[in-house]
Amino acid sequence: MPKIAIFQFSGTGNTYFVAKTICEALRKTDRCDLFALENHLDDADRLIERYDIIGLGYPIYGSSLPPIVFRFIETLSAHQKKAFTFCTQLLFSGDGAAYGARQLEKKGFVVLWQEHFRMPNNITDLRMLDRKKPYNFARIARAVDRRASRFANLILTGREHRKGSNFGSLLLGLLQRVPFEAMDPAVLTQAVKIDSERCVRCGICVDLCPVSNLRQTQDRIIPQKRCTLCYRCVNHCPTQAIRIAAKSYVKYPYHGPTSDLAIETIRTDDPDRIHS
Repeated sequence: MPKIAIFQFSGTGNTYFVAKTICEALRKTDRCDLFALENHLDDADRLIERYDIIGLGYPIYGSSLPPIVFRFIETLSAHQKKAFTFCTQLLFSGDGAAYGARQLEKKGFVVLWQEHFRMPNNITDLRMLDRKKPYNFARIARAVDRRASRFANLILTGREHRKGSNFGSLLLGLLQRVPFEAMDPAVLTQAVKIDSERCVRCGICVDLCPVSNLRQTQDRIIPQKRCTLCYRCVNHCPTQAIRIAAKSYVKYPYHGPTSDLAIETIRTDDPDRIHS
């Protein structure tokens, strides 16, 4: 029975929800452990050695990877293990899962499975993307479960599935990724803006940030110029005092793909409780 580890990074819950669903499907026959990537930027190699198959899940930004995911992959030593990648996206990413796979392959991984999952929008400071109607959480869960179950079955049966690896997907990915990655990194890492009049210095954003980008002083919250664009702080600020992509502030925050998702859950490791 192979042992499987999934490392996931999730800003506001979409990728976590997908990773959790895939993991539960795999646990029906195999051992699968789910790890929050942000907790293992220094010790992932030690964990990976314990497993036979490695999964990597992430949200896609302009058909590229979040900075924290790049950092995670860069810290890895060479591993010749089977692997799979999956990404969450609003509409399309072209080669989103394949791009992450190519980064893993540079580290020696043999990536046999790749998948894309459409999920709700969490870029909530853009008025054009505002969603005023409530989400149908049951429909989201059903859609994720169907695709995750199919993906898990492909992994369990060993049948290759490399979503996003054809030429058309690569071209579509490049059309988004080239201009996105050509942007000045300083613009992205310094993207967080905080309205000092709205901010009540509760410290929630400081605690939630996966890269310690926010520092709290007696008078204000100060960005540290290393934002990973996850939108966690934007969507969980109780006074909607934070923005990233636009000049407008959040009107309808996104709290995840379920009605009761606790944001702390997405950054907590979830060891296999069935076969342990």
